[in-house]
Amino acid sequence: MPTKRTLWLTTAALLLYFFANQTQVGWLYIMSALLLGTLIAAWLFGLRALRRLTGIRTLDAGDGEVYEGDSLGVELTLNNVGKAGVYQIRTAEACPLAAPDSPQREMKVFLPEITPGDSVKFSYTVDVDRRGLHTFPPLLLRTRAPFGLFRRQRKLDMPTRVLVYPEVRPLRHLSLLDYTRAQQSARPKSGLGSEVIGVRPFRSGDSPRHIHWRSLARTGQLMSKEFADEAQPGLALALDLFAHPYAATDSKHTPFEWAVKVAVSVADYARLRNYPLYIIADDETYPAPGGAVAWHALLQYLARVQPVGKQRFNAVLERAAVYSLVAAVLPYPDDDARAALIALRYRGCSLLAVLMNPQSFPAGGLSAQPLVEALSAAQIDTRLIQFNTETSHDWTTQLSAPEEALKA
Repeated sequence: MPTKRTLWLTTAALLLYFFANQTQVGWLYIMSALLLGTLIAAWLFGLRALRRLTGIRTLDAGDGEVYEGDSLGVELTLNNVGKAGVYQIRTAEACPLAAPDSPQREMKVFLPEITPGDSVKFSYTVDVDRRGLHTFPPLLLRTRAPFGLFRRQRKLDMPTRVLVYPEVRPLRHLSLLDYTRAQQSARPKSGLGSEVIGVRPFRSGDSPRHIHWRSLARTGQLMSKEFADEAQPGLALALDLFAHPYAATDSKHTPFEWAVKVAVSVADYARLRNYPLYIIADDETYPAPGGAVAWHALLQYLARVQPVGKQRFNAVLERAAVYSLVAAVLPYPDDDARAALIALRYRGCSLLAVLMNPQSFPAGGLSAQPLVEALSAAQIDTRLIQFNTETSHDWTTQLSAPEEALKA
């Protein structure tokens, strides 16, 4: 594309030619020809200059996993695969991993020259701002070489996609799992196991191998051995994905983002104690893996979810399978979910309800306090997460067991 300088140079060449034609002065013809020749040479010189460049972007992710809050090294390499040099290259590296107000969000770069067969490397470190699937945009290359007469540009596509896992914070205590484990240790339940915990009357269908012969000899009645249930109960994570009317904001400190962090941290606490993990969510919008889900599959699922679901949380809970342990995470105080949560409690489910309080977040919103009080009145273990950036009282402390929260 011609620049303003091209217009002035063309005008000067035409004026010199006009005066030369009128006066028949030879040096005017020469000057006019030189100016026009410069225009043609500049156009030919930059015709395919940027086509000679290729590029590659590499990420120093260590073990290949990238979490929100990590420091990630990025290296950009431009190669000149042509037989001529490329000069005066301007570009801007846009990094979607950086915070919107970070200098790494868009970094302008000027390269005076890349000689034939040579390469130039540009590296930087970025603090990963938020979870999700991020794609780097094409690199826009510009040049006005050699004389600034023509503007050339090209989009250099270097496909780079990064799946950022949500931030996982270690929890000190979690009443749902700590108290449940203590109760199970104190009162083992009967089931299919190998440890004998007692005897009971023999029933039709019992295996003859389980007959307790000493009791038979002592009482004259058939008695069967009763075994402890050694099956580890699974933890089901229930996350509300419905598209509630959240306050619009560009900040990553939103009730939903905090809810995802809470969910993955609770899952990590359960994983370290060998609890199988399950997901209860809106399958129409984000289909969840069936059955017990592997840790990395859970990370990938929670890295992608957004609050755009079509099913309300109460409908999701009513259609869900029955689990012995459920951690329900509500980013929005949806009063319709109250009845469904109470129904889970009456079905014998050990339930922990964690509610974000949108009113405490920077963008504002409804208060979750009334719903918390209603659930607590129904004997449901409930946690209210307030927005707080102080380390001494962050959401991990608020999520801790009641006595630990009081200590904080």
